[in-house]
Amino acid sequence: MDLVQIVDSLQGKKILFLGQSRTMSEEDIELFLDQVGAEKAKDESDEPIALIVLGRLINPHEEAYSDEREKAGIPVVTLEELEKYYASYIDPDALLGSLTLFPNRERIINLLHNRAISDDLFCDILKLYDWEGQAPFETDENRDVAGTIVARFYPDIERNHNIQYSPVGPFLVAAQCENAKLLEAMVLIPDYEITQRSQDVWMPRTLHESLLINPHLPASLLEHFWQTGDLRKQGFVAMHPNLPEARQNELVKSKECWIHEGLARNPNLSQNLHSEFLNSTNALVKNAFLQSQPLSLDTIETIIMEGDEKSLQAIGSNPYLDETVAIKLINSGNETLISSLASNTSLLENAYEAIEATKNVSILRKLAANPSVPSKLLERLTRIRDKDIYIALAANPSTPQTHLRNFSKIRDKDIRISLASNPSTPIEILLSYQTDADLANILKRNEAFGEYIKQNIGW
Repeated sequence: MDLVQIVDSLQGKKILFLGQSRTMSEEDIELFLDQVGAEKAKDESDEPIALIVLGRLINPHEEAYSDEREKAGIPVVTLEELEKYYASYIDPDALLGSLTLFPNRERIINLLHNRAISDDLFCDILKLYDWEGQAPFETDENRDVAGTIVARFYPDIERNHNIQYSPVGPFLVAAQCENAKLLEAMVLIPDYEITQRSQDVWMPRTLHESLLINPHLPASLLEHFWQTGDLRKQGFVAMHPNLPEARQNELVKSKECWIHEGLARNPNLSQNLHSEFLNSTNALVKNAFLQSQPLSLDTIETIIMEGDEKSLQAIGSNPYLDETVAIKLINSGNETLISSLASNTSLLENAYEAIEATKNVSILRKLAANPSVPSKLLERLTRIRDKDIYIALAANPSTPQTHLRNFSKIRDKDIRISLASNPSTPIEILLSYQTDADLANILKRNEAFGEYIKQNIGW
């Protein structure tokens, strides 16, 4: 018999639960028993037993007993199977109403661990969880709940399972998840900060800032963050693509440079604000616009004539430059502009080829560090006898492994540091660096090395 048939036959009978039933609280078990008209057996002697449910951590005696009774014809199912059945028959409105009227922290945690409930119901239950004003990694219970969020919604959890209980896990989910209900629930998590190695002030530093760079964040939540009065968050609100045009026109009246810079970076910036930011007297705002918005060739040529280096660098890093415009800029011969283009990860192969053709070593060093440069071009750069180019290539994850092996034969500390940080460096080379105290600290930050150690050695 399948589980549905078994459950249908339980009216007036007894069910014995063995082991631990963490994800089904006593209240949920009672609801299930009421639902099917059965009783919970007190112990093995409480006959007649019509079904045995195996929870987690059953002891040898319980295992032997369940095997014996199964041979005698008594159905035995796992708790996971029962959870799936129970979840499929949950009345979400009744459950949420019960949890709202009678908050039960343990029951909420148990339900959040039940993978059989739907994502939408999970998010609704998560909204009811009381973080008690503490960040996810300040208490064991909060850490446990944060781990369930990552386990359910991080897209590659099977391959990168070590992230489940890392403070970085919720950050990545907040920035990438497309489920609007989850994002609404994560807004209720007390904000916390992680160490940000990037020097870019527009990289998120807190969980809530990470939510604010998610393009799927509902527009209604932008106003929530604006009302916090936190200037950094307000800048991220101004930068968000879902910010309505009418709200953009209101925020441009702000006297805060940070708000204007955020607006200038908004990928859906209202057309009527373009000229205002292009002609801004504030260099930070103007250059944020030049770096972030599609630009006409006339605008670019005007900026080149003005000759401001920061503005040229901003144009060179603009992700919207098409191939024709990029090559025209390279042919202009402006070294500041070409140097910035060499680091731009959004160009096409012909543009990178044109940059290589300049034969300018200082520019080629930046090209050698760019992970978007085709491997065949990086291979040609290995023929240039320049230590800084070698260092850049040794750190570039797109450099062919053959050349990374060749670099490992060079007895130079700086090149070895680059190799130790590169996730594409062959594992046998990374393993050989463990005995070097300086390199060992760098290896700890190499995700590929850490994953290899976890899977193969179990550290």
